Amino acid sequence: MNGARYHTIIGHSAAALAAIRAIRRSHDARPIRLIAQEATYAYSPVLTTYYIGGQIARSQLFLTQKAFYRKYDVTPMLGHRVMAVDCARQRLRLHSGKRLAYHNLLIASGASARRLNRVDPDAAAFVSTLRTIADAERIRVAAHTAKTMVVVGAGLVSLQTIKAILNRSIRIVLVVGSNQVLSQQMDRDNSRLIQTRLKRRGVDILFGRRIERVYRKGAGVCVQTSWGESLDADFVVVGKGVTPNCDMVADTPIQRNYGIQVDARMRASTDAIFAAGDVAEGVNSISGRREVIATWFNACGQGDVAGRNMAGQKAWRRRQVRENITTLLGLVVASLGQSNPPANQYETIRFENEKSGEARTFYFDGSRIAGALLIGRARDAGVIKHCIANRVDVSRWKARLAQAPLDYGRMLDARIGHGSKTERTRLQSD
Repeated sequence: MNGARYHTIIGHSAAALAAIRAIRRSHDARPIRLIAQEATYAYSPVLTTYYIGGQIARSQLFLTQKAFYRKYDVTPMLGHRVMAVDCARQRLRLHSGKRLAYHNLLIASGASARRLNRVDPDAAAFVSTLRTIADAERIRVAAHTAKTMVVVGAGLVSLQTIKAILNRSIRIVLVVGSNQVLSQQMDRDNSRLIQTRLKRRGVDILFGRRIERVYRKGAGVCVQTSWGESLDADFVVVGKGVTPNCDMVADTPIQRNYGIQVDARMRASTDAIFAAGDVAEGVNSISGRREVIATWFNACGQGDVAGRNMAGQKAWRRRQVRENITTLLGLVVASLGQSNPPANQYETIRFENEKSGEARTFYFDGSRIAGALLIGRARDAGVIKHCIANRVDVSRWKARLAQAPLDYGRMLDARIGHGSKTERTRLQSD
């Protein structure tokens, strides 16, 4: 392959696929070379807990098949790991030692799950993160026979894993380093609603613990905590967050902090290199701070912008805000924008229905919504996201936003009145 002719993409998930489609929509016919560490077609990590729970078949995880690469003229190099990027020579070094030239490069390599540091070698087979299909397979097999499982960390991945195995006869012990569940998404008042449901379903929760060691014991393992507890388990699932896969640029001029720093066009600090998805650190439109917004929706948007710029267009990702909507233990949970800001940073209005276990919390920057957390009622999540991203003045609804879903029709009428059809259509599509 002549690298001067090829678009080269590292990665095989949301950002990479969006970039491929954007390049082709831009009528750029140059071939695309895609390099991915896993030797499988692209799949959705979001769906792995549904596979573990038996709600979908393995085949339903996949986003692409052989025909996709033919249709978009993509040469897939699956099962290859990029070890280093040589910016000066515009070359990549693979794990095999092979070197490939690139004309322009998109790094959409995603992130890897953080692992426990103190797992004895003979206990490693009984411990798994959940990031890949292989991880999901291990947990799924273990869940068929396990009597006790320890889950470490209380983020979304851990809670979705618990949801997947709850209907089995498995005792679940959740070990949490902080003093609440979902500490990245919400404050303690809101987290109690989730914690109550976990406890009602029989989940034991141990807060404020670190894992000191996991060692082999009998047919399973023993998990030692920083409180001196010894927890016997048949399997351990670790959900301690992720780390962007950007080691390949460690010895380059490419600027990185937590992830690879990008501008609004998804360009890295070095010519001919772009980054998108869970590896890219852009500017949060609300906070103004650089951060990795590791959501599927954001990865798709960043990949689309990167692809269009790789094809020679000029495109910008202007509205980067956090957004996550999921269902946990029968409750819809939507975290939008700054859903868990530092105390006293924003004016807070919260309404909770104790009978139904629902809550709506809004964080206001004057007359504009900086963030929101909706638990139980989230049918207006799209409208709220629109208001956050576009800095809409919601002063006329502010007093009652927390008590009831926002009326989209009234909002449109109030904003544009008898305005043009074009303006109404733009608002409805945001």
